[in-house]
Amino acid sequence: MYCSGCGQMISPGQQFCPNCGRPVPVVPAAAAPGAWFYTRVHRHIQALSVLWIAYAAWTLFGWLIAMSVFGGFFGGYFGHWNHGPWGGYPFEHIPWLVPFITAILIGRTVLSLVTGLALVSRAPWARILAIVTAFLTILKPFTGTALAIYTLWVLLPSASGQEYDQLIRP
Repeated sequence: MYCSGCGQMISPGQQFCPNCGRPVPVVPAAAAPGAWFYTRVHRHIQALSVLWIAYAAWTLFGWLIAMSVFGGFFGGYFGHWNHGPWGGYPFEHIPWLVPFITAILIGRTVLSLVTGLALVSRAPWARILAIVTAFLTILKPFTGTALAIYTLWVLLPSASGQEYDQLIRP
């Protein structure tokens, strides 16, 4: 490095030019290994969290629409949706089916919502939860599969684990 006033060569670490006494400007150091920087996980974590919360709402909304439609077809079985031409025909022999499907979908909704909220808050366990939730959701066509693949692409590689750990540190 050279002095900007007299052109004299300056050794690294010197604060003033030995020839003219001019102060040496501070040069920013390169980022140390392990320092925080803008990573792939950082770029995608906000989108993932919003998508998981939206997926939870989408799942619940879809089931409410399905219950309304089925209530119209199979009136009398779906509680206050008691209209329709067939009474309770397909479900009179398996009365446990609709409550079972409802419980599964509410469980999936809660799991997706918790995953989204954990990713938003950068919880230390959110990456593992998101990977597990993605594997459980991957067979749900179309939106579930797309979201699961996106989640796995962002969070599954081992480098993503290190990037997420750097992201959650204060």
